[in-house]
Amino acid sequence: MTWKLIPEDSKQALRLKRFLMAALAYALWLGLAIYCYFLGLLAVSGTALALVVVLVIATNLAWFMLFRSGFNLRFSDPSLTLPQMVVGAFWAMLMVWATPQVRGSMLLLYTVLYLFGMFRLRRKQYLAFTLLTLVGYGLILIWDMHYRATPGMLRIELLQSGVLLVTLVWLAFFGSYIGRLREKLARRNQELGEALARNRELAIHDDLTGTYNRRYIVQVLEEESVRVRRTGRPFSICLLDLDHFKRINDQHGHLVGDDILRQFAEQVVSEIRAMDRMGRDGADQEVFARYGGEEFLLVLPETMAVGARTCAERIRNSIAAAQFTTETGSLSVSVSIGVTEHHSGEHIRDMLKRVDRALYRAKHAGRNRVESLAEE
Repeated sequence: MTWKLIPEDSKQALRLKRFLMAALAYALWLGLAIYCYFLGLLAVSGTALALVVVLVIATNLAWFMLFRSGFNLRFSDPSLTLPQMVVGAFWAMLMVWATPQVRGSMLLLYTVLYLFGMFRLRRKQYLAFTLLTLVGYGLILIWDMHYRATPGMLRIELLQSGVLLVTLVWLAFFGSYIGRLREKLARRNQELGEALARNRELAIHDDLTGTYNRRYIVQVLEEESVRVRRTGRPFSICLLDLDHFKRINDQHGHLVGDDILRQFAEQVVSEIRAMDRMGRDGADQEVFARYGGEEFLLVLPETMAVGARTCAERIRNSIAAAQFTTETGSLSVSVSIGVTEHHSGEHIRDMLKRVDRALYRAKHAGRNRVESLAEE
C-alpha cells in the first residue's frame, strides 16, 4: 500500500492542509528571522538562531505526525486550532522580543495567528488567546524596561501596546464573527443536503406504500437491460396484481384498500428479505415498486425465469397465508403473478407487454396463481 502525504479521509485531509498552511507561515517567519540576523536587527547570536530554527522545525514535524497518524482524533477539537495558536504565539513573542528596533513591524505576526483561528475558535477562546498574547507582550515590556531602557522608550511602547490591544480585540471579535458565519453556513449546507436527499427519496418512492414508484422502476429496467448487453446474464421480472381489489374498495372503502396495499407491500418486501437471508445473492438487490393501482413490479437481477417463478410462488403462498388487519377486521387476499425473463437485445417495452400477458393468463386461469411466459 502506497503511503500518501494527504490522507484519504476528507476531514483529516482538510486538517492536514490547514496545518501545512501554518507550516508555510513558519517557513516565511524563519526566513524573516534569518534576514533580520544578517541586517543586524536580531538581538540574539547565530547559535541561538540556529537552535530556534531547529526547534521550530521539530515542532512542526511533531504537529505533522499528530495529524498524519490520526492521534489528533483523540482530542475534542481534532483540528488542534487553539494549541497550534498558543505555540505560534510563543514563537511570535520570541521574534518580537528579539527585534526591538523593528518591533512595530513584527507585531503584525499576530494577525496571522488570528486569521488561522477563524477556522475553529469561538469568541471566548479568542478573548482568552488575546489575554495570553497581551500578557506575553507585557512581559517583553518589563524585560525591556529593566534591561533595554532608553529615553522616550516607555511612551513609544505604551503607544504600541495600545495599538496592539485595539487590533487584537478587533481581530478577536471579527474572527469569532466569521467563525459563526462559517458554522451557520455549514449547518445550512448540511440541512440542504438532507433536504435534497429527502426530495430524492420522495421522487423515487410511492407515497402510499413506501415502495419505489413507476418512474424509478422503469429506470432500473433500462439499467438492467444495459447490463444484460454487457454481461450476457439475464434478469427476470414479476408483475403482481391483487385479486378482486376493486371488490375490496367497493365493499370496505378506499381507506381499507389503502391499508391492504400498504400491508401487501410490507409482506412482499419482508418475503424478499427472507429469501436473501436464505442464500440469495445480495450483491444485486431486488427492486420492488408500485407499478400502478394495485399492480406491483419486482425486478430480479441475474435471475432466470425458473428462479423468478420460484420466488413468485413463495410470495404468492406468503400472501395467501397472511391476514391483513384493517379497521373493518382481518381480511384475506390473494395475488396473481406474471413472470418473464429478459434477454439481450430485447426492448424493455416488449418485455413489459409479455409479463402483462403472463399476468392476464394467471387471472384468466382462476387467479391466485403464477404464470410465466417465455420470449416470443
